[in-house]
Amino acid sequence: MKKIIAMAVAAVCFVSASFALDLEFGARGILGKQVSGLKESVNEIKADPNFDLGGGVYGNFALFGGLGVQAEANVIKSTLSISKDGASKGDDYDMYNVDLAPMVWLNLDLWRLTIGAGVGPNFNIALSNLGDIAAAKKDQFKMGLAAGADVKFYITNHLGLVVSGRYIMEFQKKEVPIEIEGFQTGGSYPTIDYTRKTLYGGVGLEYKLF
Repeated sequence: MKKIIAMAVAAVCFVSASFALDLEFGARGILGKQVSGLKESVNEIKADPNFDLGGGVYGNFALFGGLGVQAEANVIKSTLSISKDGASKGDDYDMYNVDLAPMVWLNLDLWRLTIGAGVGPNFNIALSNLGDIAAAKKDQFKMGLAAGADVKFYITNHLGLVVSGRYIMEFQKKEVPIEIEGFQTGGSYPTIDYTRKTLYGGVGLEYKLF
C-alpha cells in the first residue's frame, strides 16, 4: 500500500512539474504578398496582385512544455490590378477575406524572448470577390493550410511585442455559374480568382494572462 501511495505522489509531482499553463491574447497589423496561384483563365488579360493589407487577433493556449493551440482570425484586403489589350495600367479591384486558422503550436521560452511555430487548417470566408457577387456567394468558403512562426519580446511580465510570419495556401479553384436575372442557366465560366498562396508578416502586441 505504501508503494502504491508513493508511486501516486511521484506521478502527481511529475505531472505538476511538466504542467506549464500559458494563456495569451494578441492583435497585429498585417502586410502580405501573393506569391503564386492566380488563375488567368480569360484571354488577353494581365492580372497583377498588389500588397495585401489587414489585421487580426489571436489567442494562444499552451500546456506541457509550451505545446498547445493558437487560434487566429485575420481580415485581409487584397487588391488585384487587371489590364486588357496590352494596356500598361489596369483597373484595381478590392477583395476582402477572413482567415480563421486553428493551429497546433509550440512555444520555446528564452528569458523575455519567446519563439513559437505552428501549422493547421485555414478556413477562408470571402466577403467580396471579382465577377458576379451573387454567383460568387455560392463559393465563399474555402479550406486551406496555414503555417507560421512568431517571435515575441516581453517588455513587462505580461505585455509583449510580437513579430510574425505566415504562409497561407488554398486548395480550391473557382468556376462561377452563369445566372440570368437570378436563374441558373446550367452553364459556368472560369473567372480570375486566387488559389491563394500568400506570404505575409505582422507586427503587434500581446498580453499574457499567466
